Amino acid sequence: MNKINHHIFSISTCILFFDRINILNISLLVLFTILVNIFLDYFHGSIEKAEKQNKPWYHRRTWIEEPLGFVFIAIPTALLFSFINKIFLILILVPYGTHILLDYLCIFETCPLAPLSYKIKKREGLGIFIPDDLFRKSENSRRWEKRVRDKGIKGISENFFTIFNFILLIISFVKHLRI
Repeated sequence: MNKINHHIFSISTCILFFDRINILNISLLVLFTILVNIFLDYFHGSIEKAEKQNKPWYHRRTWIEEPLGFVFIAIPTALLFSFINKIFLILILVPYGTHILLDYLCIFETCPLAPLSYKIKKREGLGIFIPDDLFRKSENSRRWEKRVRDKGIKGISENFFTIFNFILLIISFVKHLRI
């Protein structure tokens, strides 16, 4: 999933968990969503880095982006920060969890038990969304487009999910309006 989908979905989902929204909550939400998603994408690496490690360009995931990364990193971090303020529990767990969820909805291969086991995999092609960019085609999007065509993988562009994301964002804000 592209960064826009990760951020908007994280923000919308967090807002649904809030009792009330105010400027401080929204500011913290945007900050934590950016920080958590940047943290996860930092370990994703680049195409060039994957090639240097003799990995194909489409295998750039690390165990941090898998469910056990959520268990070993997100949960302890969120619990620790929740001693400062309970809202940090939501602001860490939801962006981390939604990031993993969206990645699992994509067609690329994942390893749900990494780092404990790399043998059990969600094979490539299982998923709904084909990675794509919203505004301009990146090298990554062009490579996925070619790979999907060459392998006959079925799916839809993740850009269709962006529409759902904006609707969810509006709904999450409307939920808090008290008319």
